[in-house]
Amino acid sequence: MKLTQRPDSAAQEAIEWMVLLRSGEATDDDFREYERWRYADASHDAACAKIETTLGKIQSLTHTMPPENVRQALLAPSSRRKFLHNTLGIAAVAVVGGLVVNQKYPVPYLLSDIHTDTAQRRRIELDDGSTLDMNARTALNIAINDKLRNVDLRTGGFIARVVDDTRPFSVNTGMGRILAGEARFHVRQESGGIHLAVLESVVKVTNRRGDSQRVEAGHGLWFNQDMLMPVGISPYAETAWTQGRLEVKDTPLSSVIAALKNYSPAVIRLDPAVANLRVSGNFPLDDVPYALDALAQTMPIAITRTTGYWIRITAADV
Repeated sequence: MKLTQRPDSAAQEAIEWMVLLRSGEATDDDFREYERWRYADASHDAACAKIETTLGKIQSLTHTMPPENVRQALLAPSSRRKFLHNTLGIAAVAVVGGLVVNQKYPVPYLLSDIHTDTAQRRRIELDDGSTLDMNARTALNIAINDKLRNVDLRTGGFIARVVDDTRPFSVNTGMGRILAGEARFHVRQESGGIHLAVLESVVKVTNRRGDSQRVEAGHGLWFNQDMLMPVGISPYAETAWTQGRLEVKDTPLSSVIAALKNYSPAVIRLDPAVANLRVSGNFPLDDVPYALDALAQTMPIAITRTTGYWIRITAADV
């Protein structure tokens, strides 16, 4: 199966900025930060230019629509483009509709066999008796027949408990393939690669370049299409999310926020200046505001909330 291209992060951030700046609640500091962000990278500027071209066609509509409605329209998955064009009259939605992810209803899920929404966890049982515990914002394609058992990971992550069978069980990712017999493992997409943690038995990973490695229980692997890199794991941390907890130890703040984003309908922007701060602790996934406040109480960060859908995390004033 052909996997969906991953969203363009610069395009997504450009739209998030547009929503804030058109919300009527943006401050002078917000406008200055936007300018700094836009011109810090050529891809940011290009994304903004594309959005501005789009907005030129929908200028009158965006001035009269509530900011959240504008955001939902611009972030609509491709399957809703025609609907939005007919009902909202936004001819240019298709320019960005296929590039970005709506925070509440991510990716073009109508093209996936099964998915979870923001803040949703779900367990499914496959026809062979294997189970998949899906984390929030996960989309999968599943194919099981007389010859194979195959899962395409389009986005997100899951824990697989694979039952013994003569048919091979494989997980296809954009970076390579995981092949397992009877086993239990956790796999998730991360920025630029795939995180794998083997909880029981052993699995084999082959990246797109053709490099292979066996990973045994208690061990982890981070891989992309060109690299296989062993990583340490904590079995409890790998499974804590199934109970609504985020367990981290000496983890970059950027990774913590990435996990919390899957459980928040709000846009959460993290200042790169604090992205590499190290975090240790146990946080509730089902109460993101509480988790963010707990981080702010123990770390040199400040959290600014604008309306109900925009959260900004920056360095605290000293």
